[in-house]
Amino acid sequence: MLDLINFMSPLFHLSLGSRPRDCGDLYASGQREDGIYSVFPVHHPSGFQVYCDMTTDGGGWTVIQRREDGSVNFFRGWDSYREGFGKITGEHWLGLKQIHALSIQGNYELRIDLEDFENSTAYAQYGTFGVGLFSVDPDDDGYPLTVGDYSGNAGDSLLKHNGMKFTTKDRDNDHSENNCASFYHGAWWYRNCHTSNLNGQYLRGQHTSYADGIEWSSWTGWQYSLKFSEMKIRDFPLTFHMR
Repeated sequence: MLDLINFMSPLFHLSLGSRPRDCGDLYASGQREDGIYSVFPVHHPSGFQVYCDMTTDGGGWTVIQRREDGSVNFFRGWDSYREGFGKITGEHWLGLKQIHALSIQGNYELRIDLEDFENSTAYAQYGTFGVGLFSVDPDDDGYPLTVGDYSGNAGDSLLKHNGMKFTTKDRDNDHSENNCASFYHGAWWYRNCHTSNLNGQYLRGQHTSYADGIEWSSWTGWQYSLKFSEMKIRDFPLTFHMR
């Protein structure tokens, strides 16, 4: 389960009367400090905590995934990926339920920042992003991915997964005869099977096994597990306003 920070801690930057939908709303209200905030999506009025990146490419990003040191086990089942796990200030997965609640309330874009063990960095950005955008029951439907309009310097390793349902080791929604999550030790919107595997094993660079690390194949191939990945989303109207 995702580790939460007490609402009254110094990391809680907003007054209790504020109800921002996401980190973009917080940025628009004047917040400029990276850190933990509470957000209240339209379809999740009880709210939850997120990490906001207020500096990258104009700020206003809501972080939905981070890998950085291998301290958290990402080879988990459906319930964990639906609800979220890890520590918001470190390695974590926000949760499919929360990502869905965020992405259905606007026109979101996705940015993925990557770093290898030689300290080289790259990014991939997608002008269209959503999870379960057209689902009546997103959990039953498998939280299908909508993604499009690539830009960046890491190469595209996600468009192949567009339209796919999420697969975990205990819930197989992919198009392979095998369970891709079990085979590649991760959880993702696998097709048959993947060109990216950002929830794979933390294998620390080159590895002899095939495609079961934190992979972004268009940048480092299928046998190099990345040091760092961070997935974050932002509502497009905020992007347009800032540019």
